[in-house]
Amino acid sequence: MKIIDPAEHPVPFVHRTLLSGVAPRPIALVSTVDREGRHNLSPFSFFNAFGANPPVVVVSPSYRGKDGTPKHTFENIRDTGEFTISAISYAMVEQINLASAEYERGMDEFEKAGFTKLPPVAVTPPGVAESPFVMECRLMEHVDTGGKPGSGNLMIGEVLRFHIRESAFEGERIDPNRLDLVARMGYNWYCRASGDALFELPKLEHNGIGVDALPAHIRSSPILTGRDLARLGGIAFLPDAQAIRARWEKLLAEVFPGQTGPDQFDVEIRTGNPRRALTALMKDWKEYALAPEQIAPLLQRCAQAALDDGDPEFAWECALMSDPGIIAGF
Repeated sequence: MKIIDPAEHPVPFVHRTLLSGVAPRPIALVSTVDREGRHNLSPFSFFNAFGANPPVVVVSPSYRGKDGTPKHTFENIRDTGEFTISAISYAMVEQINLASAEYERGMDEFEKAGFTKLPPVAVTPPGVAESPFVMECRLMEHVDTGGKPGSGNLMIGEVLRFHIRESAFEGERIDPNRLDLVARMGYNWYCRASGDALFELPKLEHNGIGVDALPAHIRSSPILTGRDLARLGGIAFLPDAQAIRARWEKLLAEVFPGQTGPDQFDVEIRTGNPRRALTALMKDWKEYALAPEQIAPLLQRCAQAALDDGDPEFAWECALMSDPGIIAGF
């Protein structure tokens, strides 16, 4: 690992490094109004949510890195105590690029970027009508993290109203594909949070046994990754190894050489058929009298394929039986 001490590098380098590693980050398109009633609109990716009772968000308009001067968004929130945050959909990315420019004070970025003003309910700054998700916020607290060029200003806001487009809902839930939001990465990179980029990971309904409770031969496997071990460690209790062994002894007795081709195991693993891969392995196991050290990693590959196939029960069977000591007893 490359170790970097921020104190030994210029602020722009630290800024680029931070933004590259802390990613993807949600983007807040922040609307404010100054004391003269002039509108301002600017995107910030130093932003997130921190609580639901009350609903709290934090956006950080940092001091400019070049000269340490405050940004218009920060001054307006500090002076008026109000702001709106509009989420950024993929259809809006070119417009937020325009809105991010350093226009002079008093310039209306809504007009520059071609956005429509969404009338607010509880605050003065409007939202962005093109956004599928808008929050009206009131400033709760300002935390200055340094007062130097590149230092952050944590503007902690309470969400007073949500505006959510009807088309974003699938039944009672907001569908991420319908929102089609974008997130910020490092340098000029963005991330589209929809389609193939999305995946679901259901929360466990019980306390898993954990990776530390896995048998040693599984935990030290050169085949199974940390991801695989975590999925195996998510079960509520260890399966009965003796019952599995008894059933496998019967399976081995029923396998006859010549039932599958010599390359069948690899083919079945590659095509996502771990149970058929096991049948091929058992044939080779008997026909060529494979040593336990040869069989163990192949069984672990079966376990890995079964996990990918959504068959954790079979994955556990293969993982447990991959103990060379158990294999030697067959």
